[in-house]
Amino acid sequence: MANDKDPVNLKVGVLAIQGGFFEHKAALLKALKNHKFKNDIEVQIVEVREEEDLQELDGLILPGGESTTMSIFLESSGLDSVLKDWMNDKTKPRVVWGTCAGLILMSNQIAGQKEGGQAKIGGLDITTSRNFFGRQLNSFEAVLDIKDKSVQESILNSTVYKSTCKGIHGVFIRAPAVLSIDSKEVQILATVKIPSCERPVIVAVAQDNLMATAFHPELTDDVEWHAYFIRKILNA
Repeated sequence: MANDKDPVNLKVGVLAIQGGFFEHKAALLKALKNHKFKNDIEVQIVEVREEEDLQELDGLILPGGESTTMSIFLESSGLDSVLKDWMNDKTKPRVVWGTCAGLILMSNQIAGQKEGGQAKIGGLDITTSRNFFGRQLNSFEAVLDIKDKSVQESILNSTVYKSTCKGIHGVFIRAPAVLSIDSKEVQILATVKIPSCERPVIVAVAQDNLMATAFHPELTDDVEWHAYFIRKILNA
């Protein structure tokens, strides 16, 4: 961990084979501009499409998109096994964040898979339901119930959040949801309440240096989750 006064150079990748990778890049830059961190930070953002792009990364975002299309590309190119090995390499701490389709790819168990299953990267001890909230027409936006103390400190106490007082919203587009937490190592970061479910639905989780959200933070004006991701890298 760097001294609070030391400048830090970070290299962050965004998987850029399909989905909202450009929006994530813009949100990362906005978070760096709008938030105060304990260190001065210089960030290089890399579009990841092949194994060489993973070199020296401190963090990686797996964006939303079409999970089946993404998994087909990953499997056919061999990048799925490369990502698994890269994520499991303990010689250097790396933070990985999956959003929407990225959550599906990072789940160890997937309910409602298409016939024959789909390639996944895994890493999170959870069972996830694809398209839990319905089709594209059922997309919605809702205020999140933040459950984790570290997220509350990072997000709810931020200057940007206090200035808006509107809560942190999640945009759900053909979104998955976490059906079950399958290990005590997994922390619930956020839930959301919807009329069709008696209990709050789990929509954000973390396990060690992995995190995932069922919603699209890159599609809102809030960049609190991207700031939290950067802080998680700094603390890794």
